[in-house]
Amino acid sequence: MGNVSPQTFQGKPVLAAVDLSKKTLPCLKYGCEIAAKLGQPLILAHVVVPAMYPVAFGAVPLGAVTLEEEARAAAETSLAEDVKRLGEEGVNCRGLVEVGTPAYRLVEMVRENGVDLVIMGTHGATGLGHVLLGSTAERVVRHCPCPVLTVKVGQAVVS
Repeated sequence: MGNVSPQTFQGKPVLAAVDLSKKTLPCLKYGCEIAAKLGQPLILAHVVVPAMYPVAFGAVPLGAVTLEEEARAAAETSLAEDVKRLGEEGVNCRGLVEVGTPAYRLVEMVRENGVDLVIMGTHGATGLGHVLLGSTAERVVRHCPCPVLTVKVGQAVVS
């Protein structure tokens, strides 16, 4: 196995997947540190999960699209604040918000943006919880064309 050095990553961004809560602060911290050490830009990525409603006879509730638009707008506002704050701290970053199934949209974002490294959280679910809910991180690792660094989140916030 060869050595990994900053030369391995040639100008391609690092993507940190965030859910806009404090539990993914470790992903943000690692993303900032790794991108800075590699001299690469950082993409903060968030995926809004579409509102799903059970419907009778194929009728879609009128409020579903509005809720999705509001969730996307709120996510874009939150990410813009993070990007501004990090920019003031000297971090070269931008935010991306997409709508869809998180694992698949994240992999598409990686491909569309030529990302060299993904940093994302994992809750470490095992057993029945993992079988029933699946794992976004596991799906991203399985389908992503680049390395994925998973960070255990949810227990403690790294300051």
